Amino acid sequence: MAAQYGDARELGELVGREFSTAVVLFHEAVGRHLGLSGTERKLLDVLARTGPATAGQLAAETGLTSGAITGIVDRLVRAGYAQRQPNPADRRSVIVSREPSTSLDELRPDIFEPLGQAITEMSMRYSDAELAAVASYLTGLTQILREQTERLTSRTGSPQRPGQKDLSADPAYTAR
Repeated sequence: MAAQYGDARELGELVGREFSTAVVLFHEAVGRHLGLSGTERKLLDVLARTGPATAGQLAAETGLTSGAITGIVDRLVRAGYAQRQPNPADRRSVIVSREPSTSLDELRPDIFEPLGQAITEMSMRYSDAELAAVASYLTGLTQILREQTERLTSRTGSPQRPGQKDLSADPAYTAR
């Protein structure tokens, strides 16, 4: 199969790019059903997996800046998908948690059940050994993406566009 694409490296790059684009576009579409961006929707998913967390913990989990997390949490709270509560361990911070939501509950049968069924049907075309290889490959890709995200964000605290000023050390910016 790799011969049809040139080589294994070319095939891996193509598959990785196509897969990551499809994932981003899917989550943007799911977010639109809730009136959210894909990033906001994924932060709700992080809260579902990790449970209540501080903004700092959410920033560490997602690779987003604490300022970006604050803005996302503001929008989620306004939309009724999350709430803030005082952090009993540190009065300077808050704990963010997901709110029960009919809109989120309605997504499961309409969006995620058909997705799960389609993935199950596709998976049935592969042997256990082939699925193990696919799972290993995707687990490896996930780890590589996490490592590369860390590499990029550890340089300045967040990825920057060329010519963009890094405001993370600016007292006027961080005081907001």
